Amino acid sequence: MIDKQGKLFNRVSIIDIAIIIAILALGFGFAYRRAAPHLDEVLRPDETFYVTFEVNRIRSLIVSDAVAVDDVFFRQHGRQPLGRIVDIERLPATEILRRRDGTAMLATMEERYALRITIEATGSINDVGFWANGNDHMAPGAEVQLINSNVFFPLARVYSVSRER
Repeated sequence: MIDKQGKLFNRVSIIDIAIIIAILALGFGFAYRRAAPHLDEVLRPDETFYVTFEVNRIRSLIVSDAVAVDDVFFRQHGRQPLGRIVDIERLPATEILRRRDGTAMLATMEERYALRITIEATGSINDVGFWANGNDHMAPGAEVQLINSNVFFPLARVYSVSRER
């Protein structure tokens, strides 16, 4: 099939075939890239929704000074803005304690607080859920890292997500 000169069936060089395949692949790739919708356009419409995060076991200093209404929260990875804080609820922190007899009880922790922080986010809403920043799925129970100019919460749990406040 391939002779000593590197030609296939004594007619076409293998290098010529490789060049033709590379040009065709680049052409198909370019056409696909131009024809396919961009992910940003699909997942970033301007729908507004509200996400409430709960952060537990916070010290009183952080509760009083670290977060305020109108601050902006960011995701730790990529520093993309999630949204603007519209409400902050301060509650006593609670923890489940196990007794020696095997039962459990909900106990209030002294000098610790829980924050329920509601942000106004924009993104996409579909039958699968709420999406912020194109790829941040916001669902109750999900764990998220949050950061703003004053504080970093390594474990914020999504408490609720809704279209209305």
